Amino acid sequence: MAEEDLVEVKFRLFDGSDIGPNKYSPATSISSLKEIIVNTWPQ
Repeated sequence: MAEEDLVEVKFRLFDGSDIGPNKYSPATSISSLKEIIVNTWPQ
């Protein structure tokens, strides 16, 4: 898959820090994104 076919996603947390930006395939499911974010979330 070409680089330009990916979607860049970044989440801003309440404290102003970010998760991402990360690049994902447009075919990535919401449940997969949720699992990735929950595993990356700062403790």
